[in-house]
Amino acid sequence: MTVLLPLHYGFAMLWLGCVITEALFERALLSGDRSSHLLLADLHVKVDKFVEIPAMCIVTLSGIWLWRFAEVVGAAFYTMVCAGCIAILANVYCVVLVFKRRDAAHNQDWAAFDILDHRQHKFGGLVLIGLLVALGSGHLSGPAI
Repeated sequence: MTVLLPLHYGFAMLWLGCVITEALFERALLSGDRSSHLLLADLHVKVDKFVEIPAMCIVTLSGIWLWRFAEVVGAAFYTMVCAGCIAILANVYCVVLVFKRRDAAHNQDWAAFDILDHRQHKFGGLVLIGLLVALGSGHLSGPAI
């Protein structure tokens, strides 16, 4: 059990780092032409498949497991759980949008790409806020197990 909490926080930080990195390459590549948008769409799918989704799944599963053993349950703990759930749900939706956006780019449906891109960035912001609140309130709630 002593290894599970650091594992949980470590993968939460990996997930957060992934979200921030994606935001940076989104910003850099969206300023280019449509070929840059196609590159971005493919790159984002790869990062989601190989880094973000596995990290999010490990955080989700370890969080569920840790909750079973939680001893310190106050406002900060429940804030952490709620913010974490919001981040997870928003990220699942973002992954769907990222894959749809990639398909739109490959089909050269740039109107759909732009709509999906805008929506994905809104929900990506929600993921970022949820992660930051969850990590911050998790730190405030102290060791839960």
